[in-house]
Amino acid sequence: MRLIATGLLLVMAVAFLLLRRFEGPHPAWGFAIAFTEAAMVGGLADWFAVTALFRRPLGLPIPHTAIIPVNKDRIADTMAAFLRDNFL
Repeated sequence: MRLIATGLLLVMAVAFLLLRRFEGPHPAWGFAIAFTEAAMVGGLADWFAVTALFRRPLGLPIPHTAIIPVNKDRIADTMAAFLRDNFL
């Protein structure tokens, strides 16, 4: 799945660069450029969000990242209490 997501992000980046390079006068070019640009921004935002949950993106000490490894014991205790109280 990661390979597919990375591939799609690269395809959108290449498409964006090609569309910008060979931009034509027709209004559809603007829509295509906006589409590929939005796809790149969305893909990068999703990558950052998912990566920030599990580790530090790009190895930088950004606050509020690596949330799951830091809080895994607290998350497990809370889930156990929820299951015990609501389902058992």
